[in-house]
Amino acid sequence: MRSLRQIKNSISHARIELAPQADQAVLRNLLAELAAMAEDAPQLREDETRSAGDLLTVACLNAAFRRGGLEAVERQCEMAARERDIRPERISLRELIWELDL
Repeated sequence: MRSLRQIKNSISHARIELAPQADQAVLRNLLAELAAMAEDAPQLREDETRSAGDLLTVACLNAAFRRGGLEAVERQCEMAARERDIRPERISLRELIWELDL
């Protein structure tokens, strides 16, 4: 693996040519794709009921984190557990340390 200094050195010596017209074309393409994806994606309201599987997808967990940090992710996981009627087991600090092999 290359060191950070080697990577910075490579980037500083890289020849970069700017083409504003190409940048604009790429940007227009990306915006069009984003708009198409937004039209295809189902719009869910905040109060709409979701399945446990939906709640635990990466996209939903990322959105929860952006909305409210780890607390929001924890609430979302708890909602999914309630829906599946899963009760998490209690674990002691000693068991956690042993599990993480610290």
